[in-house]
Amino acid sequence: MLENSLFEKVRAIPKRNYITQKTPLQKLPNLSKALGGKAEIYIKRDDMLPFGGNKTRKLEFLFQEAVDMEADTIITASTVQCNHNLMALLMANMEGMKTELILENWAKSDYSYELDPNKHLYEFGGVSGKVSCGDPVSGPLHTMKLALDWKDELEAAGKRPYILARGGTCPLGNCGYILCAEELLQQGKDMGLEFDCVVCPSGTGGTQAGLIIGLTQAGCDIPVIGINVAQMNEKQRKSVSGALESTASFLNLEVPSEEQVLCYEEYVGEGYARPTEALLQAIALLAQTEGILLDPVYSGKAMAGLIGLIRNGEIKEGSKVLFLHTGGFNPYYDYSSLNLSK
Repeated sequence: MLENSLFEKVRAIPKRNYITQKTPLQKLPNLSKALGGKAEIYIKRDDMLPFGGNKTRKLEFLFQEAVDMEADTIITASTVQCNHNLMALLMANMEGMKTELILENWAKSDYSYELDPNKHLYEFGGVSGKVSCGDPVSGPLHTMKLALDWKDELEAAGKRPYILARGGTCPLGNCGYILCAEELLQQGKDMGLEFDCVVCPSGTGGTQAGLIIGLTQAGCDIPVIGINVAQMNEKQRKSVSGALESTASFLNLEVPSEEQVLCYEEYVGEGYARPTEALLQAIALLAQTEGILLDPVYSGKAMAGLIGLIRNGEIKEGSKVLFLHTGGFNPYYDYSSLNLSK
């Protein structure tokens, strides 16, 4: 472990320790070659975290808080295209808690939960309570009102609910990616590597903010390039900046400068969970060169961004680039003919 007061401070915060070992950091020589050798590309395999993706780093802090509060029910929300809800459900099961899920859809206005093949994963997990489907128009504000209403109902019934932040993005949850920054720096040191930039998906902003804070406090000027997966920069930069400010305040740190918030909107396409041709090509290229699969909502768009930035020269030739694979495979279950009522 690196000697750094911030990392020591964050390591001292109680968490559930769902993560017992570092995720692999590996070189991608075939992808680098396919892109003309313009950059030396590495990948951080957070898709291999327990429960299926990067949310684990955040949720192990938040579930500790829920346990400390003696919560018996988790209330949380995210989109049907995100693995946050399913991971929260599985963790809650392990902790002996019930779960109230709010499932939003941001891809199709005529979405029906009953027609979604992913619903079987929730049923296997024994989802309890209410399931509601929002839409892009009502969005997070509607979701928060619904969560608060459910909290009031549960408390009135004598329950002890805990509202879990969407995507785990909140000051406490973002600490998970401060520790990820420590982890990747240690791995780079062990491998004799100094990275020129880190590329990651930028959604709720917590992952990118945690990395920025961790790297900055370690004295590294490695830029963290966020590839927007949901919205344009006018909103996305505010999301990341807000996560930086709240997390820095939580840890009594100086807020990183606005210049460190790097977000690229060119790869969003028509919006969240709406694939682009560049995304499809990126998924195919990584699978066919390195045997690694990406998801079609987050990591696929981020890889499309990395490829685009290398090809257009914004990532300088000869750079050592680290790509953060955030995972996201759980919600792509395709056995829609299953009938668990039989």
